[in-house]
Formats: sequence, C-alpha cells, structure tokens
Amino acid sequence: MRRFLFLAPILVFFLVLVFPAFPGEASNEIVLYRLKNEGKKEIRDDFSLGEKIYADFTFLPEEGLASVEFRWINPLNNKEQFYSERVRSPMPPKKQTILCWLYLPSSLPDKIIGSKYFGRWRLEVWVNNHRAATKAFDVGN
Repeated sequence: MRRFLFLAPILVFFLVLVFPAFPGEASNEIVLYRLKNEGKKEIRDDFSLGEKIYADFTFLPEEGLASVEFRWINPLNNKEQFYSERVRSPMPPKKQTILCWLYLPSSLPDKIIGSKYFGRWRLEVWVNNHRAATKAFDVGN
C-alpha cells in the first residue's frame, strides 16, 4: 500500500487539470419579465406600451473587472437605450445577475394610430466588448 501512496498527489494534480473547479465558458442567460401587482416576476417575450420591461442577465464574470453593456435595439435597428455597468468578480468566481430595464411611454395617439415602438425588439448584452447574449421580444398593443 505504501508503494502507491506517492500516486495520490499525482492523481489529485491530474484531476484538477482535467476537471477545473471553475468552468471556462459560463452559460450567459437573459430573462425578460414584467412585475405584476404583487411584485412577482411574470416572464414573457411580448410586452405592451406603458410597461416597464425588466431584464436579468446572469453570467460568470472573468477575473478582475468586467464591463457589461445592455443595448436595447428598436425595430428599426437603432439603439434606443444603452446602459453599462462595471462588475468586479468575487473570489472564488460565482455567477452574478445584473438588472436593467426599459420603459416605453404610451400616449393616446400611439394607441389609435400605432407607435414607433411597435415591432420586434432585441436586447444585446456585451461583456468586455464581446457580445455575450441576445434576446428578442415583441412590443404591441
């Protein structure tokens, strides 16, 4: 038994190399929702004017500081709103969630003749100048 005792540190070293504790590629996820009257999240991908559209972005930040940008792209493919935040990675690294929201105002003419906000929208999230996630959603009546 003592002959094989020296193999234990080698085996541990090999397992750490093959199965690292922290994954290199984290799954980045965007969840769109609105808050109901009770404050509960109602996850959806279609919204109306006058609603506040919330987005939670969950990701595993890289070591050190990470720059996270939310880009709300309207149906005409123009950037409607932009939000950025700097995130410091905790030690040990763990997934973090960042909240952002968009409010599209509603007026009486919009309800009668239509709004420039109607159509297919896109939310792009960029981390350190690389697109990390995209989520499409609809805005209508």
